[in-house]
Amino acid sequence: MKDPYILTPVEVDNSFASDPAQWFVTQAQQHGLCYLLVHADDGVIWGRIDSAGLHTSQGITPTSPPLRAVTLQQARLFGPKGELLVWRIDNGWSARLVTDVDGNSNDVIDEDQILWGDTVESTHNGFTLVREGSQGMRHAVPAIVTPDQLKHHELRLRVRHYITENDDGEARIALSRLVQVLPESV
Repeated sequence: MKDPYILTPVEVDNSFASDPAQWFVTQAQQHGLCYLLVHADDGVIWGRIDSAGLHTSQGITPTSPPLRAVTLQQARLFGPKGELLVWRIDNGWSARLVTDVDGNSNDVIDEDQILWGDTVESTHNGFTLVREGSQGMRHAVPAIVTPDQLKHHELRLRVRHYITENDDGEARIALSRLVQVLPESV
C-alpha cells in the first residue's frame, strides 16, 4: 500500500542560526505555509506568515519570548498544503516537510483539537490573547476569536492523521501533522 503522504528532507542552512524568522518566511513562501508554532527553552511562540512577513505572539503576551535559534527546541511551520518540522539535533538542525498525496483522501483523518482558553482578553495584529481559568495562563493565537466563538469551543488546532496498513492489513496512524488554526482568519 502506498503511503498517503510525501516525506521530504529539508536542508537547514547557516542562515537559520542567524535569522530564523527570515528562514521561516522563505520556507513558507516556497511551500505555501502560513502558521508557525515554536517550542523554545523560554516559552511557546505562535506565528503567522503573510505577504508582510512573519508576525509572532511576542509582545502580545509576556509569556511569549522572541524567536531565536539559540533557544528553539522545535518548530512547526504549517498550513493546509503541508507541515515543515524543524528540530534541534546535537550538531545543529534537522527538518522535514510532509505533504499530502493528491487524490488519497481516504487514508487521512482530520481531527480538530480544542485549544485552551475561556476568556478573550484582547486582539492585536491578527492575534487573540486568550486566558484560561483562575490560573491566568495565557497564549496569543494567530487568529481573531470572538468571546462567543471561544465560549462554543471554536478555537481549535486541526491535526491530520495519515493511516497506513501493515502486511496483515491492520490500520494504524503512521504520521500526524498540523494543518491550521480555527477559526481561520488569515
